[in-house]
Amino acid sequence: MRQQEQTRQCGKLFLLESSIDCHCKTIDFPFDRSREFHNHNGYEILLLLGGEINLYTEYGGVHMRPGDLVCIPAYEFHWAELLTEGQYDRIVINILDTELAERCTKQTNLEECFLRSPGTQLSIVHLPEEEIAGFCGWAAELEKNLYGGGNLPGSDILADAYFKLIMVAVNRNAAKRELIKNPRTMPEIVKDTINYVEEHLAEEITLKMLEDHLYHNGTYISRCFRNTTGISLQQYIIARKIMMACRLLREGRSPCDVCYEAGFGNYSNFSRTFTKKIGISPKKYQLNNDFNLIKGQ
Repeated sequence: MRQQEQTRQCGKLFLLESSIDCHCKTIDFPFDRSREFHNHNGYEILLLLGGEINLYTEYGGVHMRPGDLVCIPAYEFHWAELLTEGQYDRIVINILDTELAERCTKQTNLEECFLRSPGTQLSIVHLPEEEIAGFCGWAAELEKNLYGGGNLPGSDILADAYFKLIMVAVNRNAAKRELIKNPRTMPEIVKDTINYVEEHLAEEITLKMLEDHLYHNGTYISRCFRNTTGISLQQYIIARKIMMACRLLREGRSPCDVCYEAGFGNYSNFSRTFTKKIGISPKKYQLNNDFNLIKGQ
């Protein structure tokens, strides 16, 4: 089963419907989902095999070359800009954040590779050729047992085993701290816009506020933001407010309090926007501890 059948889009949040997804992709794979800022309710591992990209997040951008591996935390917005026409080979693995936590042990924290200081940019690890070959082999077996195994006995056990092999290898490479210093690619005006939005999420953010802060024309700010991220500035602001609301709801805050803490003017507007983007009401979201049960819009 292809990834477009394994995830559902709610606004710019892609809800994973499987505990683990693994796909060995080429440029022939539908590419539309990587062309705009989006996030997942789970972690993502990306190993670039062919071609070059600029990978953008809320905290900046990095240039990636074949052999580069990056770990993207759950809920972090990201977007890949393809730089090499006709070539974009990669392995992409997604796992629900709750599922990865269940696979950790007292000795080994498999979430370690996704951790970094708040507000810092993604760290890139470059794998040597022999490790790339091993990673590709494990990923192919993981993909086969996830989708091609059907009801064959042991396919679930094999999938879990290959996934754990991959996660151990990823964490060992990340622990080496031999991180490469790839060029940072996020335009300053876009980075400053995102930083301002992040600092003022609890407020009603207007284009006039951004103009006064950045000393640029609002039309120019909006155009630069869309050209870099693939989505409008307003779409991003709403998406960030919704993600903030999701976090607060998971922390146990009342939906009414969350409405104002996330910068919505009134509860009716908050509930309507939240339901449209996530697929269920804030109250139902708070009661639902399993994203697999969420019904899409």
